[in-house]
Amino acid sequence: MIRASSSERHAVILWLRNLHRAIPLFAFETNVFVFATFAYGLVKTHAFLGNVTPEQVDGIVKGVMIMADQLDAKDKGRRVPSTMAEVEEYLAKELSFDVDELLSMNKETKELTSIRKEMKKQGIGKFLRRPLSLLKFLILKNFVFILSGNVLAQEGTHGRSILGKPLWWCVRKLHCFLSYFHYSMCPQTLTFDGTLDLLVSGNPRMQNVRVELYREIFGSKGGAPSDLLLEKASLNFSDMEAHLPKMDMDEQPMLQTTGFHEEATELFKCSHYRGKLACSPGHPPRHLGVIMDGNRRFSRNQELSSVLCGHQIGARKLLQVMSWAFSCGIQNLTVWALSDDNLKRPPSELQSLFSMMTEYIREILMGDAPFAIPGIRFRVIGDRSVLPDYLNEMIDGAEATTAHNTKFNLQVALGYGGRSEVTRATKMAVKVKMALEELSLEEAVERMTEVDISRQIYSAQLDLPQIDAILRTSGENRLSGFALWESHHAEFAIVKENWPALRQSTFLKSLLDLSKRERRFGA
Repeated sequence: MIRASSSERHAVILWLRNLHRAIPLFAFETNVFVFATFAYGLVKTHAFLGNVTPEQVDGIVKGVMIMADQLDAKDKGRRVPSTMAEVEEYLAKELSFDVDELLSMNKETKELTSIRKEMKKQGIGKFLRRPLSLLKFLILKNFVFILSGNVLAQEGTHGRSILGKPLWWCVRKLHCFLSYFHYSMCPQTLTFDGTLDLLVSGNPRMQNVRVELYREIFGSKGGAPSDLLLEKASLNFSDMEAHLPKMDMDEQPMLQTTGFHEEATELFKCSHYRGKLACSPGHPPRHLGVIMDGNRRFSRNQELSSVLCGHQIGARKLLQVMSWAFSCGIQNLTVWALSDDNLKRPPSELQSLFSMMTEYIREILMGDAPFAIPGIRFRVIGDRSVLPDYLNEMIDGAEATTAHNTKFNLQVALGYGGRSEVTRATKMAVKVKMALEELSLEEAVERMTEVDISRQIYSAQLDLPQIDAILRTSGENRLSGFALWESHHAEFAIVKENWPALRQSTFLKSLLDLSKRERRFGA
């Protein structure tokens, strides 16, 4: 629900309303209580598994509580807890626990937390050499096994052959281990869709649940998967998490699917790199620039029906990359979406691209859009005079709507060129110097310094730190003019994958490599 588009969100809300008509118990007060309880539990899960920032805590709470007042039209806009502090205050009034029971729960939680911290401090090998610690660890792991087994297993529904039963037992244990390893090392990736996908994909009984659930929510029209698509493609929640408006499932391309081996490998890689990042003495980039290259090549390689399909998938990839960057501590992200050279492309391709961008940005204006969850501030840099009026109007509205958000800064470069930026900054620097110091044009040019020009670069004008790291996809070993002024001391990372095919493990590995580099700034 957090990652759905506004149109999909409203479809699910309608589906929930239909359920509520048959259950009068679900009054507004009950909805708030259920969602507040779930938000509280999810936050505490994150806190137990690892460190979580106040921004992430409130982002989780807001993402859950945003649904509480929308299940009945008369409840729209009613007051609901929207921060963790408000949720705790609300639950304290609604719930009453036995004091001894609370103290016992708190003691057990502290013991489990101390185990995790001790393991992290000493290292797993040294820690497990202590018999008592090993026993506690095995008990905790056994609890995870039992919990997973109860969720996944149902006697008599699988493994009826002599070979099938032990094989399924191994798969269950492996899935549980992957879940335990991944979430203990990467607590920030514990999400609704990740957990649900893990449980569903691990159980043959639930093989068609994802498709059936999608059909039940969205109906047989307006976005339901076609039979041909179901035969040739494997639907999973991560594929559905960032649909664009007016992009029906029937129109989505047939993408090459990955098997269990690839998914398991990706899971291990993400766990490994996130663990390394957490322990790295370096720090993530303060401001990451991304050259989103390879949409058209991806379209050709996948034999998609049009180039626009590659751009649509690339636009959904940006939503994923924003969440990856945010979870790694990056708060400033600038992505190059359209260069001034790209404007030489055929008008038909550009118009389709502009229309897609307009629909994409429209999501920012919706109060329940995914951009509102982490408090993203959206801005566009570049020469906007080359963009159509309807797109500029949408950009203006999005920038105004998100102007007060402070948790994450997203800059999209449209009609942008590095040389154009430097030229523009130089002209503005001359004008500012003439006005402030009352100089003639010749005197202003003579006294011009690098500092004067640096103050007029887009990042400085937006009150952001300079871009200190640049990531380029598609394997091209050049900047193509991106951030020419700021790239003077920026670190550079190149990945071979095209932008729509970028994997989280590749992104994390690049961040780990960037964090290890010693920046000497030419000294």
